[in-house]
Amino acid sequence: MATIDFTCQKCEGNFELDSQDLIDGSEKLGCPHCENKLTKSANEDFAAALGELAAQLAAISKKFSAALELDSEDLGSTDLDEDEDDDDDEEEDLDEDDDR
Repeated sequence: MATIDFTCQKCEGNFELDSQDLIDGSEKLGCPHCENKLTKSANEDFAAALGELAAQLAAISKKFSAALELDSEDLGSTDLDEDEDDDDDEEEDLDEDDDR
């Protein structure tokens, strides 16, 4: 399989991960330079989507070869962005409850 290049939105650090390791779950998407990481559910969703993409590319490989380059900044906002914000709010709410 291939590697995927990432840039952390928090610290702007660059890193790459093997796509098969993400699909297998042996690697989680998180910045090695800072504490920025995905939630468990976002990791699972990303791995599932990546696995499905790999399976579909394998299915067409007898007729077509493909090279793929996506820039997430060109894709726009997704529901995942909103979910991440909700998770942050939930963590803040839990912290507030602990203070009581």
